[in-house]
Amino acid sequence: MSVLIKKIFLCCFFLHAMFSHAQVTQPIDLSGVWSTNTLDTLDNPAWNIEGKFSCRCTAETYEYLQTLLYDPSNDHLSAQEIIESLEAHTFQIIADRLTDTGRTVGSAFDLADDPAIQCESFGIFRTVLHSDPIEFEVYDDHIIIRGEDLTVDRTVYMDGRGHPNNGQKSASGHSIGWYEGRTLVVETVNVTPNLADDQLAIHNSDQARSVERYTVSPDGRRLDVQFTMYDPVMLQEPLTIERPRILTPDVELERPPCEAISGQF
Repeated sequence: MSVLIKKIFLCCFFLHAMFSHAQVTQPIDLSGVWSTNTLDTLDNPAWNIEGKFSCRCTAETYEYLQTLLYDPSNDHLSAQEIIESLEAHTFQIIADRLTDTGRTVGSAFDLADDPAIQCESFGIFRTVLHSDPIEFEVYDDHIIIRGEDLTVDRTVYMDGRGHPNNGQKSASGHSIGWYEGRTLVVETVNVTPNLADDQLAIHNSDQARSVERYTVSPDGRRLDVQFTMYDPVMLQEPLTIERPRILTPDVELERPPCEAISGQF
C-alpha cells in the first residue's frame, strides 16, 4: 500500500470515528422544572449532603462548606449552626468584594423601598439569583427561562449572534448562550442599574455583565448553577454565586398576580 493510500485510509478512518462519536453524543436536556433545596424537595434522592446544605452562597463559601461537613473538629455543629456559618461567610466574602460605591449603595438600601412591593418586576440578575423553581423551554435557536414571583421571562439567543453594538439597556438586558459539553453558558449585557439580590444587598450598575453556567449531571437529575457578576462600579473583582437545583417534574410554576405576591390584595 502506497504512502498516499495509507494517509487517505487513516484520514477516512479518523473522520468516520469522529462522525460516529458525534452521532451518539446527545445534547444536554434542560427542559422541565428545576427546584432548589426547599422543605418540599429535601427528601428527593437527587440531593447529596452538600446539596441539602446548599444556599445562595459564594463559590468560596461552598469550599468552606466542605470543611464544616467533613472536618472532624466540626462534628459538634448542628445543622442550624452550619447554615448560619454559611450565611455569615457569604456576607463576609461579599463585603470584602464590594467597592466603596457598592458598600454605600448596599448600606443605604431599605427593604421597605424594594420596588417589588410596588409590583415592579425583578431585574435580570435578581431573576437569575431567585430561589424559586425555574423552567426551561429549549428551541433550536433560543431558550426561554421562566421563574416564579416577579421574575422576568428570559430569552437566551442560541443562534450564534453576538450582542448588539450600542444596544439599548433594559432591566432584562440582552442574553446570548452556547453549549460547552454538558453546560449551557449564558452571557448577559446591556443592563440598567438595579437591585441584584435583596437578601444579599447586592446592586448592579449599568456597566455590569454576567456569565451563567448551567451544568447538567450525567444522570440528568441535578443542575449546578453558577452566576458570576462583573461590575467595575460595584465590585473590586468578579463575584460568583452558586446554587444547585434538581429536576422536579411534579412541580408546576406558581405565577399569581403581582398584587397577590406583594400583599396588595
